[in-house]
Amino acid sequence: LLCNQGKEITTDIKHRQPVRAGVSFTYRLTDRLGIGSGLSYTHLSSDLKSGTDTHYFSGEQTLHYVGVPLTASYSIVRWWKRFHVYASGGILVEKCVSGKVNWGYVLDNNTMEAESKGIDEKPWQFSVNASAGVQFDFTNSVGIYAEPGVSYYFNDGSEIDNIYKEKPFNLNLNVGVRFTFGE
Repeated sequence: LLCNQGKEITTDIKHRQPVRAGVSFTYRLTDRLGIGSGLSYTHLSSDLKSGTDTHYFSGEQTLHYVGVPLTASYSIVRWWKRFHVYASGGILVEKCVSGKVNWGYVLDNNTMEAESKGIDEKPWQFSVNASAGVQFDFTNSVGIYAEPGVSYYFNDGSEIDNIYKEKPFNLNLNVGVRFTFGE
């Protein structure tokens, strides 16, 4: 702080695209209509820098979320009983289960000291989602899917900066294996 007295201090936060993995299950109510749920894991990371060009703090923030989606889907077109196009919408409830900030202190472009600090705040994150997708079923109960979609993330009320606050409206692409039961 002493080295930066009288100088303009800037703070930069660059959020990386979220990475999400999970497993999903769908229960077919009818030939076209289904409800789904599952379990997801989301990794959020951000690069942080605060100070001047030669004297600054630099670091990385990582957040880990576990979530449960609830969706409804409608099969629009089905070919060969194995391939279908569908639309879906729903909600995702996630809980931040851990977070950490790793900082390095840089003076005259030399890293002087590094520290790691856990993030104590563990907010709930709510979002609404809509997507259209294609699925190929290997069997009546197992298929692979790809679904581009949009999500809107509500403010979680915490002090933690993340991509959901900077850009609450996000485009995403989900790819994975889906287990289907019912009808």
